[in-house]
Formats: sequence, structure tokens, C-alpha cells
Amino acid sequence: MNPAPRFTVVISGYQTEPYLPKALASVAGQTFRDFEAVCYVEKSTDNSLALCQEQAGKDPRFTVVTAPRSGAVASTRNYAIDHARGEYLVVLDGDDWLDCRQLEKLDAKLRETGPLDVLAFAAVTTQDEASDLSSMPRLTNFGPQDAAGVFTGLEALRRAGRGGGQFRSYVCLCAYRTAFLREHRLYQSAGRLMEDFEWTPRVWFACKRFAYIDEAFYVYRRRAGSLTTEGSPRILFDLVKQIRSLLDFSCRTPLPEDLLRIWGNQWISTLLWFMFHPVTSRKVSNSQRKEACAELFSGKAPETFRRLAARTTLPKRLAVPLLRLAAAGIVWPANVYFRLFYYPLIEFRNGRGAKRK
Repeated sequence: MNPAPRFTVVISGYQTEPYLPKALASVAGQTFRDFEAVCYVEKSTDNSLALCQEQAGKDPRFTVVTAPRSGAVASTRNYAIDHARGEYLVVLDGDDWLDCRQLEKLDAKLRETGPLDVLAFAAVTTQDEASDLSSMPRLTNFGPQDAAGVFTGLEALRRAGRGGGQFRSYVCLCAYRTAFLREHRLYQSAGRLMEDFEWTPRVWFACKRFAYIDEAFYVYRRRAGSLTTEGSPRILFDLVKQIRSLLDFSCRTPLPEDLLRIWGNQWISTLLWFMFHPVTSRKVSNSQRKEACAELFSGKAPETFRRLAARTTLPKRLAVPLLRLAAAGIVWPANVYFRLFYYPLIEFRNGRGAKRK
């Protein structure tokens, strides 16, 4: 049997025919050659499977796995956790692509630091095929000063949340030691959207050795009309389920006070964004808002949510009783609050900050 490769790159290939050739070529063209690539293709109506099979026929490092439609990309990542041969796991969605030096740079960092549980890096976002990565908006949780040394996952969470910044839970922003994920049974919630929203905080919290490279290797394609851009009832209800899982996690796990504050602001901000923001919630009806709030506050969750919200900013604390009213079927006060106060205040602060710059 061949020795285990340094990396496993798992590629999700469901309904991504227009983009897969670039994604596959970005893996095949890596300057670091010691890897395997697993193309996980759920049942598609386009030629995604044929493209992956063609690549596997040309390059023995590529294998193809087929599966029924699951409704979410978590099945791709969970399969890779169980079956990857590589020491480290790297994920790639079929509509994105990698810088050709990514694996080479990750390997060099790992030789410098020794084994890590999680190795983070930056990404860039684009809506086209532009090749100049330096001109694209950056996506990262860290600054240049964080590229020095090795620290714990708890410290990484603190650094990512410093100053009230937005914690980006994208699974694609890190490479993961495969044995670490298996040892802690860090699987994603099958069949749910927003799978990394709930998964990444748990992974980082369990991590003992974490490091960051202040370079952008991953190109994240923002597609117009995507669920995360425009929102949908499904993404809202799946997000509520993920938050319920995180609330359960925060109840059974001793968490530092500062981490609860960071996570509270992040979780509640994201919930409000998909439930009431004028753009991302426009496909959500008032009856669906009521149903989502009722699910959020069912069982033992209300007290946990209240304690978490008590650590957040004043505008979020003011929203909690309005969410409770919405759960009881009275949605209009929350709609008024978010339309006339909450989001206009955020836009005003962002605009004022931009003028200061």
C-alpha cells in the first residue's frame, strides 16, 4: 500500500459543471505534489460527475465518490473525515478554486511549526474569473501579527473576535489534521445549511495547536442569487437548528466569560441578519419568522439564549423581548425595530467609520 499523502483535498462536485474545470485544474496544478484529491459528487443533473471522472482518468491522485443527494455539503466533509488518507484535510467547493501554491505553503508552515490541529489562512472573494488575487477583497479572521508562533484554539477564537469583529466560520479558511477531527468526532450536521457556522467554533475550541499564515490561497466565488446572499426560509430554519446546537454546547461545556461574549454577539448577529435584514430576509414571511422564533425558544433554550444575549451589545439585548413576542405571533414590533432602528444604526456607524478612514 502506498504511504499516506501529506494532504487530502476533498472537492464537493454537486451541480457545479460551469465551474468544476477551474476547481479541478487548481488542484491538479499544485506545486506540492504529495496529495490525494477526493471528488465527492452527489447525484446531479449536469455533467459534474463526468468532469470528475475525466480528471480521475488523467491523474491517479484523483478519486471519485458518488452519493445520493443529501441537501447540504456536510456529507462531503463527513465522508472525508472518515476516509481521507492524508495527514491534513483541505476542503474545496466545486465553484471555487485554489492558488497553485497553497499546499506548498501549508507544508512549509507545518515544517516550521511542527504538527498542528488547525492551520488557518486567508481567502479572497470574487464574482468573476479575475486572476489577480491581490485586487480581490480579503476574507480572514486574523491580522499579520497573528502569523507568528503557535497558539491554542481558544486564543484563536479570542483573536478572531477582538474588537467586536465578525468571526468568519468558513470551513475553507483552514486545513485540519485528520486524526484530530476523528479523535474528537468533529462531524458536521448532516443535511443542514450553514454547517460551518456551528462546526467551526467547536473545532477551534477543541484545538490545542493552531497557527495562521497571512496569505490568501483560497478563491471564494460569490454567486448572485445564492442562499447566503439573498437568504431563504430554509437557511433561516437550518440556522436556528445550528444555534440550538451551539446553545446546547455552551450549556454542557465550561466556557470563559469573554468567549461567551464573542460568541453571543456572533450568533445573535447572524440570526437577526437572516431573520430581519431587508435584503437577506425578503423571502421570509412573518409566519415563518414566528415559526423560527418559536423553535428557537422552545424547551430549555430561552434561559440559555437570554444569558447569552445579556453579554451582547445593547441593540441586541433590546431585540430579545421582541423575538419572544414574535414567537408568540406578534411580529410587527420586531419588524419596525429592525427596519427603522437596528439596521439603519449599523449602516450609519459603518458609513461614519468609512468617512474617518
